[in-house]
Amino acid sequence: MTKKNNYAGGLSNYIVLKEVKEVVFYLHNPYPDCLKIREIMKERFPDDYKSIVTSDLDEFKKYGGKV
Repeated sequence: MTKKNNYAGGLSNYIVLKEVKEVVFYLHNPYPDCLKIREIMKERFPDDYKSIVTSDLDEFKKYGGKV
């Protein structure tokens, strides 16, 4: 999996996996921030990209994320 970007801080804390067209969001406390993900996906990514939310820091780091 190829990472495009790694962002840190709140809802900007995500990793883009270009090869599989997925965006992995790390949210320590997912609710209510998770409600904004649909809007972010529409604004920043093509329609065929899928979002994944994890509150597990180790899972996020597995994808190369830094917090």
